[in-house]
Amino acid sequence: MEKEKVYGFWLHNLPGIGDRTIEKLLRHFGSAREVFCASNKELGQLLKEKTLHQVVNFKKEFDPHKAYGQMEKKKIRFYTTDDEEYPSRLRELIHPPYGIYCLGSLPEESCPAVAVIGARECSEYGKYMAEAFAGGMAAAGISIISGMARGIDGIGQEAAIKGEGRTYAVLGCGVDICYPASNKALYRKIVECGGGILSVFPPGREPVKQQFPERNRIVAGLCDLLLVVEARQKSGTWITVDMALEQGKHVYAVPGRLTDRLSDGCNLLLRQGAGIALSPEDLVAEIMLLDNRKEIGNTHKKDKKEEEGLECFLDYNPRSIEEIIRSMSQKGIEMKAEEVMDGLMTLCMEGRAKQFFGNYFAKTQNGF
Repeated sequence: MEKEKVYGFWLHNLPGIGDRTIEKLLRHFGSAREVFCASNKELGQLLKEKTLHQVVNFKKEFDPHKAYGQMEKKKIRFYTTDDEEYPSRLRELIHPPYGIYCLGSLPEESCPAVAVIGARECSEYGKYMAEAFAGGMAAAGISIISGMARGIDGIGQEAAIKGEGRTYAVLGCGVDICYPASNKALYRKIVECGGGILSVFPPGREPVKQQFPERNRIVAGLCDLLLVVEARQKSGTWITVDMALEQGKHVYAVPGRLTDRLSDGCNLLLRQGAGIALSPEDLVAEIMLLDNRKEIGNTHKKDKKEEEGLECFLDYNPRSIEEIIRSMSQKGIEMKAEEVMDGLMTLCMEGRAKQFFGNYFAKTQNGF
């Protein structure tokens, strides 16, 4: 057990202390260990009297080594901004969270990520769209980020698992607490299928309303693109959207009927300039363009190759190889004709595409 990590864990658990204060303490003392060893008088120069009193009592009652060991027994890992494993997407935030807890795995750095969010009380249309988009993107190797809430969040994450992809849930409580309790099965499956449960709140922290905006900020921070599937005009979804826009993320929305109040939020986003999400293939192509990737193969399955990304350029109507290459080029993806042909033939052998007369290809009914 690395001692400095234990002191970082202690620092992150201090009552009445947020990330801004932690930054200030680290700048002044140099390390979490030095903060731990500082005298009450030294701490009093940086902390308000009420906060100092809380910290002094906490130091007497909290055994960081014992608590850290108990956390490790639960297979929970703790990462700070000093760790190489700390998510690089979060480092890019103006105020990165000092620490993040993980049960399972952290999102893979090389894998593109899309946050799929929306209404808790969703319609059948919203449920279908969440399954189609999250499932389709996950099958193409894109990590799905969400908050594991009821409705669109949880449905999208279930679909990602069914699509044999990875999904990561960011909670507004400790990672050892399943919230909502109704998603207990999903909570377990996320970890079992290679994903992770993440939180910036220490283990044991109960979910309270004031913590969810920070949860939403982390959801936005961990994604490359945000997709709103269904949302009312006034809903918590807008908090995540606003944070994503502040972070410079691309926001897409699934359009809905004008008479459907659950689609008012999405339609308003589209009117304000959000990208229109018409199919999973569109978003796969967009994420490839955003990340300048020529390969969208599922990075945690080594047998997946470049042909994975070709599926999003196929249609149910046959397209010539020239048309396919031209569409790819318009999205900034350059591949030689022989490489495209090799990939298409692999898709045909896997039953995910079909070759017609000449060099014409179409997707099969089993794909999105």
